[in-house]
Amino acid sequence: MPIDQATKTRIDDWIQKTGRNQFGDPPGTVYAGGNPLFDERKPGPPTDRYEYILSRHPELKTEATA
Repeated sequence: MPIDQATKTRIDDWIQKTGRNQFGDPPGTVYAGGNPLFDERKPGPPTDRYEYILSRHPELKTEATA
């Protein structure tokens, strides 16, 4: 499902306000392969950054909780 621009803006604002990294994780988080969006075990394109963040922080889907 496509993520609307308002949700993307809310996520980007949340990342900046909370000091998270570009993937919505705590600063200094280390990822196998250097990137949490790419899974060698899963064929196809990498996961969308916003989909990844929403899967880990579903509360960001609604404006009331942002």
